Amino acid sequence: MNHLVGQGFSQRLACRVAGLSRSAYCRTRAAGGAKTLRDYGPVRQWMNDFAATHRRWGYKRAWARAKSAGIVVGRDTFRRLWHTEGLRVRPRKAHKPRTAPRLQRLVEASAPGQVWTIDFQFYSEWKGHVFKVCNVIDEFTRQHLAFRVERRMGAVDVIEMLDLAVLAHGAPQVLRADNGPEFIAAAVGRWASEHDTLQAFIPPGQPWLGGFVESLHNRMRDELLEDNMFEDLNHARALIGAWSRRYNEEHPHSALGWLSPNQYAYQWAQHHQ
Repeated sequence: MNHLVGQGFSQRLACRVAGLSRSAYCRTRAAGGAKTLRDYGPVRQWMNDFAATHRRWGYKRAWARAKSAGIVVGRDTFRRLWHTEGLRVRPRKAHKPRTAPRLQRLVEASAPGQVWTIDFQFYSEWKGHVFKVCNVIDEFTRQHLAFRVERRMGAVDVIEMLDLAVLAHGAPQVLRADNGPEFIAAAVGRWASEHDTLQAFIPPGQPWLGGFVESLHNRMRDELLEDNMFEDLNHARALIGAWSRRYNEEHPHSALGWLSPNQYAYQWAQHHQ
């Protein structure tokens, strides 16, 4: 038994090979005078020296390195000594989700084209398939600038939609979004840099900071999505496109003096020529 343990076998495996219970082996060792911490002085010193230069290594890796250094001690003994010396690797704090830098204060639009908000909403068609709708809204005029409907959507799809919106309306000064992977992707960051657009990210757990697009989502859900059954993506695109035109041209907003988004944008342009 001692020979097996000395060769690096754990007590559990050595006892299994020898056909001896671990309790019987421990009693035998106690009767014969088991080693104390003092007997393992050189091993403990090696552990502390090693841990000083390998702070994030656990005992398993350290034990493997100890064996290659000629230190003969069983893994279980090594583990107990490692923990006794206070060398256990503490788990790091949970890593925060990847987020992009955000503005310290909530940016407020004071003119058209200053702040756009982009966000997703999800819906199921009558066949049970889920599709995503990505919407872009101008926070000042409340205009629904662009949308895209797909079953799956990534950063490339988002960029293509933004490119079309820029062709029609020009690039915004600020693009507000949550911390979804499609929006914090490096490709979207490069797009923003190329258009001199600042990205403003909504802190996790604070969706009300994107209240303008959330209001649009509520309107779309109440007036369209919950009131229709979509046969496929093309059907959804057609109905959402018709709803978007009606929303921009006819939907009155109390915050806009009960004007529609297009009416408000036109009136603002007339007064700021």
